[in-house]
Amino acid sequence: MLVAGLLDVESGQDTVIRALLYEHAHKKVKPYGITIAEFKNRFSQLRNKLGNAGVKDEGLVVVESEGAKGLITGNLLTSDKYSVAFDKTPDEILRIVYGSGDEHKPGGFYPKGADGHIAKSHLPKA
Repeated sequence: MLVAGLLDVESGQDTVIRALLYEHAHKKVKPYGITIAEFKNRFSQLRNKLGNAGVKDEGLVVVESEGAKGLITGNLLTSDKYSVAFDKTPDEILRIVYGSGDEHKPGGFYPKGADGHIAKSHLPKA
């Protein structure tokens, strides 16, 4: 139940942040000259690449597809075509937060490795 509760809070926070970003999606970010939507798309592409498990993150704007048919442009909830949240394994999450694309190689937000049991089980034995 604890994990389900944490997931619920995390999903809610992510949606609120995405909604705030979407309000300004087409504003350019100085000095980079690209929009907030493009920044989020690039972050999503990086997370997908680092996670090494296909598409499990998306940008703020829906690319017109058969499902969208030009009727939907906002993408506040990161989910599959059935509006079910993408799942991520602990390995995928570690690859992303470490920024290394390798669950055994710390870096990024945790340069010395995360401190939880699962994360520690992936680190080389000292």
